[in-house]
Amino acid sequence: MLGASGVATKAGGRPLAYLRETGFAGRVYPINPRHRALFGFDCFPSLDALPEVPDLVVVAIPAEGVLPAVRQAAAMGVGAMVIYTSGFAEVGPEGGAAEREIRGICERTGLIVCGPNCQGIANLFNGLAVNFSTALSEGQPKPGPIGIVSQSGLVGALIASECMARSLGLGYLVSTGNEAGFEFADAVAHMTADPRIRVVVGYLEGIRDVARFRAAALRAREKGKPLVVLKAGRSSAAARAAASHTGALAGSARLHDALFAELGVMVEESLEDLVDAAVTLGAALPPPRGARVGIVGNSGGFNVLCTDDLHRFGLELASLSEPTRAEIAAHLPPFLPAQNPVDLASLPQADPATARALLQRVADDPGVDIVICCFGAIRAASAALTAELAAFARSAAKPMVAAWLASAPAGFVALSAAGVPTFTDPSRAARAARRLLDAAARPAGGAAPPADAAPADAASVAALVRQARREGRGVIGEAALLPALGRLGLRVPRMARVRTPEEAETAFAALGADGVAVKIDSPDIPHKTEAGGVALGIASPAACREAARTILGAVREKAPGAAIEGLLVAEMVGGGRAEVMIGIKRDPILGPFVAVGLGGVFVEILGDVAFRAAPFGEAEATALLRSLKAWPLLDGARDRPRLDVPALARAIAAVSRLAVAVPEIGELDLNPVLVGREGEGAVVVDALLRLAPAGAPRHGGGLMRNEAVEESGELDA
Repeated sequence: MLGASGVATKAGGRPLAYLRETGFAGRVYPINPRHRALFGFDCFPSLDALPEVPDLVVVAIPAEGVLPAVRQAAAMGVGAMVIYTSGFAEVGPEGGAAEREIRGICERTGLIVCGPNCQGIANLFNGLAVNFSTALSEGQPKPGPIGIVSQSGLVGALIASECMARSLGLGYLVSTGNEAGFEFADAVAHMTADPRIRVVVGYLEGIRDVARFRAAALRAREKGKPLVVLKAGRSSAAARAAASHTGALAGSARLHDALFAELGVMVEESLEDLVDAAVTLGAALPPPRGARVGIVGNSGGFNVLCTDDLHRFGLELASLSEPTRAEIAAHLPPFLPAQNPVDLASLPQADPATARALLQRVADDPGVDIVICCFGAIRAASAALTAELAAFARSAAKPMVAAWLASAPAGFVALSAAGVPTFTDPSRAARAARRLLDAAARPAGGAAPPADAAPADAASVAALVRQARREGRGVIGEAALLPALGRLGLRVPRMARVRTPEEAETAFAALGADGVAVKIDSPDIPHKTEAGGVALGIASPAACREAARTILGAVREKAPGAAIEGLLVAEMVGGGRAEVMIGIKRDPILGPFVAVGLGGVFVEILGDVAFRAAPFGEAEATALLRSLKAWPLLDGARDRPRLDVPALARAIAAVSRLAVAVPEIGELDLNPVLVGREGEGAVVVDALLRLAPAGAPRHGGGLMRNEAVEESGELDA
């Protein structure tokens, strides 16, 4: 411990007190030249005065001494460091430069650094608690199946404190801070590899390396261990706060959600929900086989509230069989119906053993997959009833969660200690049942992106992008883009670029089409219709000339500053039964995503858009389409004709490969793509490409606030 303190309330002292209390079996060396011993451990004046090279060095000294200490530790062959100290990338360029050097040392030497600006790590299985959080001073937590990783030390400590209050066993508590050499994903990978861990919960502000995160999440999924995150920075204002708080770009909430869904990461919306997820998924419950729920309680009102929440969370109220109802009826007064939800009235307090027997009968019913116990105002018989419920839970073949409302607190503690996920609200119990179903439904493993990431011919689009970059243009319009997309393998209409109304008249004759569309060609007008820049259904050369003249006049009036490169005359594409939008959105951290939704004006009005990280194949593209609310329109709902979904899926998959093959694409909008009936194909009739900013940042720094000072006061030199 470099910067060790004799004061147990300081960052340099509290971990030493923890290590003494936990009976950690390893050798501990406090380093402080002003002391001979601290907390019963012999003290040393400097790092190079230690009797051996330590496996782990914990740093609690002012910022100016940290970089020399990292250099010295790396030269000595130290394996890992935990750096509590703040004052790095979160405070400005000078601190950022020091942090980058720490990262470089890690990359060159293999040194593992947690932090800087973190609260440290705790392995509760072996007592290695080098985390200065006050949560660990609330009582030594029992080792258990929950791993906690947080990019905010205080938030991680709060999660740990709540878990400990519910008698849950903790395996790890890791605060990653600025992540100079050890990231959120690294902690997840380590925890899920430990057979003693059942679930990993985490607070996440930003993903630093999406490839590492993807690998860790897929590994967790392969092992059947839920990874549950609370993602901060979802609103634009919160994203700005997260950028200043962690220095890591938060990215788009929808893109994060798409990535999480793809990887099987479960997402919660509040700290309370995150702790409830830890309670539920950390319990050793059998996985549910389906969504049918049996409710057993002592209040009709509580049961009704719980039933409402079942439907809200996409669960079903189970139908009990006739034998089950008959057995229940034999123990209930005539005024109580023997049906689900089962109202036991006063029976749980009057006869806890019979209440357990009826609970067992409901659980044994073949139509029930999950059981929720919902008990309120249980006091006199609390110990007897909770003992019966705990005994049932230990032997049950189906999962049970409990709501314990306005009842003896000791009963809540007893149920929690027995491994029953227990809550103070029927809604939270119903939500827990949904979590169990979601965790059971997560597919094992995950398919890797297709190896043939490059489309048939991305060179034409790449050449356009390079030319635009040389010319200082950030936008490529459809006149140049559509022919390039045609060479990529996407279907596009025949077209001609012209500069004058007279050339438009000639182009009409050359195309030999029954009808054409005339559009303005300007990189400054992404929405042509609003500027009067589109005319459809032009059926003669003379009409084409007049349409071109009208468009030029309208655009000069409505967009006087726009650069006009000419006009586009394109054949009208018939047979389209639906308009679809296919797009590319590149996040500076997460990389390229493909967006799919209803096209035309509906994409902005309805917002029915689905995202998936690129690249992917046609099967994934079809699944993306199925996730849309508009899917029935494509699939032939209400006797409508089925549309050419295979052709549309091929186009979406090709765009996903283009996103990877040409990383200079910041955004691409193909809108609309006209989709015909089965066998008629899908045609891209409008397109716009925006280049990604040159040299866009891909990594950031760490926390803005000094959490060490906030919780523990001034660091002891």
